[in-house]
Amino acid sequence: MPRCPTLQAAGRQRLATDSVVLAVYAPFGADELLSLYPGTSVSLMQHPLVKHLLQVAQLGVHVQALIDRVDNDTVLVEIPAYKPQQLRATSAWKQDMSHWRTLAGFLRRTSALHPKAAVVLALEGHGAGFLPELDTRHLTSANVTSKANALGRGDSAAWQTTPNGSAPMLPTGSPILPTGSPILPTGSPILPTGSPILPTGSPILPAGPLPMSTWALGQALRSAIKAGATKPAVLHFNNCFNMSVELLHTVAPHADCAAGYINYNYFSAGETYPQVFQRLATQGSATAEQLATWFAQANGALFASRADHPSVGCAVKLSRMRRVADAVDQLADALLGALRNSSNRLAERNKIRAAIVAAQQLDTVPGVQLQTPDQMTDLRSLAAALRRQSFELPEVDAAAQAVLAATDKIKVYGSRGTPWIDPTGTVQWDFSADTLAMNIFLPDPALQGVWDWRSPYYMDVNPGPVGRLIQPQTIGFLTETNWAEFLIEYHDQVPFNGLLPAMAPYFPAWLGRDGKPPQGLGPYGPLYSPPNQAPAERAPGANDRPGGNTYDGPG
Repeated sequence: MPRCPTLQAAGRQRLATDSVVLAVYAPFGADELLSLYPGTSVSLMQHPLVKHLLQVAQLGVHVQALIDRVDNDTVLVEIPAYKPQQLRATSAWKQDMSHWRTLAGFLRRTSALHPKAAVVLALEGHGAGFLPELDTRHLTSANVTSKANALGRGDSAAWQTTPNGSAPMLPTGSPILPTGSPILPTGSPILPTGSPILPTGSPILPAGPLPMSTWALGQALRSAIKAGATKPAVLHFNNCFNMSVELLHTVAPHADCAAGYINYNYFSAGETYPQVFQRLATQGSATAEQLATWFAQANGALFASRADHPSVGCAVKLSRMRRVADAVDQLADALLGALRNSSNRLAERNKIRAAIVAAQQLDTVPGVQLQTPDQMTDLRSLAAALRRQSFELPEVDAAAQAVLAATDKIKVYGSRGTPWIDPTGTVQWDFSADTLAMNIFLPDPALQGVWDWRSPYYMDVNPGPVGRLIQPQTIGFLTETNWAEFLIEYHDQVPFNGLLPAMAPYFPAWLGRDGKPPQGLGPYGPLYSPPNQAPAERAPGANDRPGGNTYDGPG
């Protein structure tokens, strides 16, 4: 048997590796589209992700995958390097894929089976940059709207039933934003379905299953490593919005390098993975940073070969995130100074707003235009836009320059084009600028008083007693920098008008062989309608009985 490809050891304290294991965490259990991708899959063994993982194993890389699909068991797929015929698929019953203990346990098992292998962790499915850690047991109407509300600030507000069944917020401030609020519009401002006045309801409860929280991902890695699992060499965030300052700072102590995507990243079921590991097998060994870059490059090449799939990919050595966070903190302090210490606060705030509007905006607001009021902004693009303004205090320009220096050469590729999710065919996404690196959460960027549902949790970096019940954990980026304080100051005296819908981020998938989505698949729903297309290339199925296959459950 040929020798397995390896990754070069990182740091004096790291053991040399004799192989690589690709650990794939695939939480598709709340998404029918991803579970049945590309619309013809029936069994797990027919899912293209499994086909691509078999190809990776053939290249001399061990494969461990935990795959959860709609209305199916969670299945542990294990494939030894060079032995795809020995695939073993074992039911793990039904796992909560959003809980940190599930990922931590998966990583412990991966390292126990392959103790000398370098670990490459690929996170599939949905992503969202910052997601709060919520204990929904305490997300009750009493906790959210009583005088001891989630922010612990003593606002008197409550949901009240009206003759038409709506539930406006009354009357002296918002229980969920620190900036105060007039009466909210009738109806639920953030829940597209359901009732905010049910006994267990909450006006800030997400309307559906969400990915793992930012804190939980960091906790999963931390816990696994503490228990003896190998520190991952590479994290590949194969999903949307996870090239995020908040997320990368959280995972930085627990992995060497990361690859990810600033905006949407179209679902491809691991189609690029065989190409990435073919490069590794051909070269024999590589650094973690090289491998992370190859992930992004392969992703860019795949979507460049298909019409209407503009995207932007990045790779970063995670030891850089300390410098990035320090630069963001310096920028926040400088912007606070511009707002508090200049001779004309309104003029300085207008300059900040103009820079935000001019910067590369990303998504979160329904609609495919990447512009305000989108609530995520590219950090590097924002720094460049701030430098084009003439601020009264020189600290702003110096801080913006520090951000540009800290985020240099993180972008790997950026394409331009009309995304297929645009129903008009006229919107252009252009990611060709050099001034792109990673996104940062910047709610209500244009001061319209309309906030992303995560804003209350993001800006409440020091929750009161009730707030700690609802949000038991905050992330280090928010407690170690003044970014949230800047956001509060930037919005001072801005009327609050409402919150955007609380929903899982939309994940645009590529489904057809012709590069076009199936009929009925629109940009925001319905999410799934099986296409009229030829079956995908056949992958090993249940009747093939690969050696060691112990799973023959539903799907």
